[in-house]
Amino acid sequence: MIKQMWILINYFLFFFFQVSAVANVNSFTSPSCFSMGGAGSLFSSANTQIKNPAVLDKSRSITTSIVKYPSLINSQSVNINLPNDNIVFSASLKYLSYGAFKGYNQFGEDIGTYRSYETWVDGYLAKQIKPHSVFIGSSICFKSSNFHIEKIKTLSTSLGLIKQFKNKNNAIGFSINYIGLNFSNRKLSTTSPNFILGASKKLKYLPAISYIDFLRYREKTEIFTGICFLHGENIKLLVGSSTRKFGQNTSQNLFRSILGATGFGFVYEKNRILVQYGAYYYGVGLKVDGLNIGIIF
Repeated sequence: MIKQMWILINYFLFFFFQVSAVANVNSFTSPSCFSMGGAGSLFSSANTQIKNPAVLDKSRSITTSIVKYPSLINSQSVNINLPNDNIVFSASLKYLSYGAFKGYNQFGEDIGTYRSYETWVDGYLAKQIKPHSVFIGSSICFKSSNFHIEKIKTLSTSLGLIKQFKNKNNAIGFSINYIGLNFSNRKLSTTSPNFILGASKKLKYLPAISYIDFLRYREKTEIFTGICFLHGENIKLLVGSSTRKFGQNTSQNLFRSILGATGFGFVYEKNRILVQYGAYYYGVGLKVDGLNIGIIF
């Protein structure tokens, strides 16, 4: 009976990971992703998957990221950003581990443990078109997913466009993300791209920049909003949430309902060192923590 239960659990995990292989293109791989609740496609950040490829970060830097999920799920990432005049190239390596599991065959026999994980390699190229304050960018991504007997390879590209206004913090952008191919079990299929319309605005009476993003994916639209408060020259405070709050609301606890799908964080930058911490709360009471450490050289 115990072996039969383990077989059912493994088949459930197999199905879950198979779905995740498509859906987790928006997985959190950096606190920059979730410190504003998922908002900030126009926010200059490293190791994120929501960033518009046209975002132009002119700082030469190396950034590492660690994200801790519940149930021992975690991700590690490293990014290098290399600007050259009005062109910026950046690349990142991301690793997402789902943990170790006991494996069983169809007869309920123990076949040992296995690890489920995914690895991404990304390359970004962004360029400013002068003198119109227009930015264009593209990225290419290769992802390898390993879920015991299921192994999936994905090759995709993303395209982005950003228009800045008189105040460079006032901008609007659009991106098409993860157009590509999946190769699994000797079968070739196309990915389901998502579309993000994002905007940012410097608030008139507060030292802050607001962000809003509309994500369209598989005939479903989600809205993300966030704000970045500027405190002096070295500190930024981040907070944000999204319409996912309604889907995560269990109506069991008022505090959890308020915090559901909400992110908080801060950025401290001084002497060419950047430190960022972020936390994201799910409506069921679970929390994700992340840390960025960067060096500008």
